[in-house]
Amino acid sequence: MITIATPSGTVRAVASEADATGSVCYTLTGAAKGTVHVTVTHSPARWDQFNAVRASLGSVSAVRGLPAEQLVRIRGRAYQGSTVRVLAYAADMPWGWQGPVSLVDTDDRPAPPQASQTLTVILRACAGDYAARSDFARLQHAARRHDTPQLLKWLDAMISYAERAQARYLEEAEAHRVQAARSLAAWWTLARWFTAHPHPVLALLLAADRESLAHRAAYLPKLAEISASAADEEGRRLTLLRSEYEGLSRPTATPENQDRAYFVVGQWKGGGDVDIWHVEEAPADPGERADVHERYCEDAEEAFGSVNVVYAASPQAAAEQARQEAHETSERIHRELTRP
Repeated sequence: MITIATPSGTVRAVASEADATGSVCYTLTGAAKGTVHVTVTHSPARWDQFNAVRASLGSVSAVRGLPAEQLVRIRGRAYQGSTVRVLAYAADMPWGWQGPVSLVDTDDRPAPPQASQTLTVILRACAGDYAARSDFARLQHAARRHDTPQLLKWLDAMISYAERAQARYLEEAEAHRVQAARSLAAWWTLARWFTAHPHPVLALLLAADRESLAHRAAYLPKLAEISASAADEEGRRLTLLRSEYEGLSRPTATPENQDRAYFVVGQWKGGGDVDIWHVEEAPADPGERADVHERYCEDAEEAFGSVNVVYAASPQAAAEQARQEAHETSERIHRELTRP
């Protein structure tokens, strides 16, 4: 049993035995009553990396296809929502958590401020307790094995859609370029005619009015650039989707052979660059791991650095994965900031 101090009062949570999907239900008593469903899930950044923990108020993920548990109630009012703990980042970093998402009651009304804070504390406490379990590697293996078929089905549909979208954008870009070249050639032909035989009709055709030859020759290349840029974006998305599909298609390792947790200490710089200072395998004991992580975080903060927890097969692989994740995060932020 874990005891959770919340703005609404003390809450006690008792964990059930893990089921075949790696899920654990926490039964709440005290200031809040109900069930919190916690399970390993894929990373928000990559579907083939199961290094995140999702905690839900009663309801179960659509991937699971299981019946909903009892919703959490505070003062008789039932709430639903969820949060995700991203294990690749420290819990005190902005990217360490996603959510809580949509903390609302059964009538879809937002939770009051105190109830929202209480539910957030409960979700994070249950997720943290689950992630610190000694059998966490086994739960990861079970969750990945259970979720993979549905994720592959979704990825297959997404890949097909992205392939069609990329082909359509490429066709549009080529069509715009051809039409722009034809409009420009036609304008110069009319200009030569007008020079040789001035006429009001030719002057009208040469004028830069809306949808005139001059106007089309000016804006169609820009449309071609937009379509080409959209095709490139779909190409990058396709590369990621295919990589995730291949990752999920590979046989999963048994818990004994799975990736281990490593502390990656360093300074995350702009543009996705990472200056890695130290990589060390994290202790297997949850309490010792938390103590070492806290100590490293304090030391790193003094030097304007940070500590990430990365799951990999070796220290070298952990360092490389940290660099890759930083680069992907930087690219995603850049695309979001520059998106028209």
